[in-house]
Amino acid sequence: MERCSEELDKAAHIQVSIIIPAYCEAENLPRLMEEITSAMEPTHWSWEVIVVDDDSRDGTPGVLQNLAAKYPQFHYLIRCDEKGLSSAVLAGFNRARGDILVVMDADLSHPPDAIGAMARPLMEGSADFVVGSRYVAGGGTQDDWGIFRKLNSAVATVLGRPFAGAVRDPMAGFVALRRETYLGADELSPIGYKIGLELMVKCHVKRVLEVPIFFRNRLHGQSKLTMKEQWRYLEHLSRLYDYKYLRGSPRVKFLITAVAAGIIGYLTAIAMRGAGLRPLDAVAIGLLAMLVITGLLFGRYKRSQQRWIQSRHPWEEFFLICVVEFTGGMWVARWLSARWPFPMMLLASLGTSVVLRSLLRWIMGHDIRGVRRRLTPRKARRN
Repeated sequence: MERCSEELDKAAHIQVSIIIPAYCEAENLPRLMEEITSAMEPTHWSWEVIVVDDDSRDGTPGVLQNLAAKYPQFHYLIRCDEKGLSSAVLAGFNRARGDILVVMDADLSHPPDAIGAMARPLMEGSADFVVGSRYVAGGGTQDDWGIFRKLNSAVATVLGRPFAGAVRDPMAGFVALRRETYLGADELSPIGYKIGLELMVKCHVKRVLEVPIFFRNRLHGQSKLTMKEQWRYLEHLSRLYDYKYLRGSPRVKFLITAVAAGIIGYLTAIAMRGAGLRPLDAVAIGLLAMLVITGLLFGRYKRSQQRWIQSRHPWEEFFLICVVEFTGGMWVARWLSARWPFPMMLLASLGTSVVLRSLLRWIMGHDIRGVRRRLTPRKARRN
């Protein structure tokens, strides 16, 4: 069979579509399908499973072909041109036929026998979004989670709290929603592995129900929760903060960037002065260090959120701001060099640079990392 292929049948109407993103889960998928079948048969609903695989090289294509031959409800898509859990889920949504869309992991951590309890409130109209939750009464996790994984989960939950309201488990990857809720979402642009949080925010859900589940450790294979994925989660949160807090988010990020770059610039200048450089030369190097840090953050933002940048010449604007910052900071340093001690003169120079950046950002309508404040994702979608 071809590596990049699709096996989907769109003929019949389906009540529940179960979307499973997968990568190197060949050992887990057969058992998962057995458990899903056992859980769904008593409901007497029409249902389907759609596995979206990111071109696994562990024998997954053959497993998918065998499962499709064994189970008429089983369908799959193998992607070679795109990677990522969140985009895999959206690919599955766009091919699903069900009125209810369920997302679950392929590693057997999510219990299939909870699908009925999650889908039923959506069918009855008593909820807009359902989360398979570890942290409500009756839910839980296996006891052998290490301290690092517990800490990681706790920090991720706290960071996602502003978007989740009273939801106890906003990091859950086991979620369900109605098709019309998904179709009414603002433009979805998730990165990383927390598609549930993206859906809760962009679908504007009002009534979220948490159904208790027992979260199991994966049976076979290796966890996909790498440091790279955790960093992508932070980038995803940054997008959501920009989306939900259109005015406040850029200001907070400006302050964070200014403080971080300022500290590095200050320490660099102090080190250069300690190495014997003249005061003005040390200040110049400190200012350049601060601009380099700001530029790195700007570049990363431009790569990850190009679609939201409205300026036709973002780098030209950025360099113009940098020239004004550096010139202003050096002028203040030169003026104060004979009046103030070096540490105070350095702080005044760096502070002037930050003030100039803030002023130019406001005049140009230019965020610290290049996104126009007046643009919202919803407006961008209409345009």
